[in-house]
Amino acid sequence: MARMIRLEAAGPVKIDAATWPRDDQGNPKTLWICACGLSAKFPFCDGTHKCCREEKQGRVYRYDPATKTVVSCEPEAG
Repeated sequence: MARMIRLEAAGPVKIDAATWPRDDQGNPKTLWICACGLSAKFPFCDGTHKCCREEKQGRVYRYDPATKTVVSCEPEAG
């Protein structure tokens, strides 16, 4: 499956180790990076990928960025 997303950033996102969240013992916490492209907290995961669970292989999905719902689903080209 593929997903069409719209990113409006024009540059990279810096993840600075000095600002990494820490637990009570001062150890770095686990960070989850978004791989679906739909997170409102991109590049960090916010759980939005759960709306992609029903996607089928060989199709291209386009999501409404506000509602995180499928707007269209087409067979993959090629």
